[in-house]
Amino acid sequence: MKIPMISNEQASTAWNSMNDTDSYDASSVVFDLNGPEDDEIFNDIDLMELQDELLGIINKYDGKNKKNVGGHIDSDVVEPVYNALVGKVSVHQLSQIGFWRWLSNISNSGSFWRFVKWRFESDMQINWGITTPGSIIEVYFYRAWLRGHKMYDANLPDPFHYAKLGSSDVWRSHILRQDFGRDPEFVKAFLDTVYDQEGQTRIGTQELRNKLIPALRAWTSSSTFSHLSYTENLALIERLRSEGI
Repeated sequence: MKIPMISNEQASTAWNSMNDTDSYDASSVVFDLNGPEDDEIFNDIDLMELQDELLGIINKYDGKNKKNVGGHIDSDVVEPVYNALVGKVSVHQLSQIGFWRWLSNISNSGSFWRFVKWRFESDMQINWGITTPGSIIEVYFYRAWLRGHKMYDANLPDPFHYAKLGSSDVWRSHILRQDFGRDPEFVKAFLDTVYDQEGQTRIGTQELRNKLIPALRAWTSSSTFSHLSYTENLALIERLRSEGI
């Protein structure tokens, strides 16, 4: 399918209108399109099921303290976002930040804009894709899709188990921004080190930030792990956790 894309300026205009009036008339917006010329255009109809899924997430967590449930919200978002796009839009197309600006600010009469606003209750426009392409990892819905794309495993009882495991901060800072975050088997071992089988934290924030992550960075800066199995990665991480830098 061809995907619609908008510029930073177009997204900012839509964002300001949504923030001020909770509406935006996108009828005159000229989209860039990315994809085969003869393909259909990905549009609001393709996102209706996702829109309904997100409304269900709002109903589930509305009124609860976002500081306490934010990680649960972000985990719940991964599967429906991934499912809404897989098989319809290519991975290459989904690396285009203009698509995420369109989805986050204009599509479905601003429904996804409202979800991000509900999730963060802030005006940090980077969450809606109003930023440079180099900062795409900070875009909320892109990050949700990327977790699913990286960690979907059809061989597991829940193919999204690892994609949904872990807090937002662990994913943003300690997986997606790290070189080792590119290797699914390493990420699985890392998550199983940080969390137990019930998803509860096994390693505190201070140990994670001040000991384990520096040790992993130091090791991966001069060594490769792409040939290691899950079990070998798990043993390596446990050793680095014990020894530190």
